[in-house]
Amino acid sequence: MIVTQLLTPQPYSPKSTGETVGRHPLNFYESPSWFTTELLRHVPLSGVIGEPCVGHGAIATLLSAWPYTKQMWTNDIDLHKAADYHLDATLSDSWDSFPECDWICTNPPYSEFAAPIIKNAFAKARVGVAAFLLTSFLEPCDDRANFLQQYPPSLVLILPRFCFRKDKRGTRWATDNITISCLVWDKRATTQRIIVRPKSQIVGFYKNPEQAISQERAEEIVRAIAKGEL
Repeated sequence: MIVTQLLTPQPYSPKSTGETVGRHPLNFYESPSWFTTELLRHVPLSGVIGEPCVGHGAIATLLSAWPYTKQMWTNDIDLHKAADYHLDATLSDSWDSFPECDWICTNPPYSEFAAPIIKNAFAKARVGVAAFLLTSFLEPCDDRANFLQQYPPSLVLILPRFCFRKDKRGTRWATDNITISCLVWDKRATTQRIIVRPKSQIVGFYKNPEQAISQERAEEIVRAIAKGEL
């Protein structure tokens, strides 16, 4: 089953003067479309793909437009999100319920949730994992040091900073202190690569959700990449 439903993101509502804006519930921040299109330019995912943290479907809908996706399943811990499953991806037992897959592609919640999700994804995927993570995920912290030592990513795709949310007063878009990278664990790879992508070279780049390109345009970019036109 390929999930094509895309829920309409709720508009951002700044808080009143003096009221601060906290982090989003469940540490949920929607991926910009160019995260996925840039990944596909460098890693032609194929076969059965799983998205364990689907959110509103930003990644899943574009992978559904990718002609090399054979089948797709989705999951999200939030019962209000449209997904095939609603399980906690940090728990290894949850992954026993997910279908087999060639690739896992996801933008998991950061902080303490990322490491267990990535470890579970790596164990599940037949071919590999592509995950959008803070670049600091490469730091050998206690929750992932052994994993990173044993299974270093085959590709680190370093991306420009994106403003996922506004500042604490809700007055302007703010970036995280650390940029996002797409870390790829391709089990077939025999080399390691680091690729830096300036925003000037990213088709469909936008800095914050208010500047987002349309879904139709994002899918056009996906199809152009598949045809070798980009």
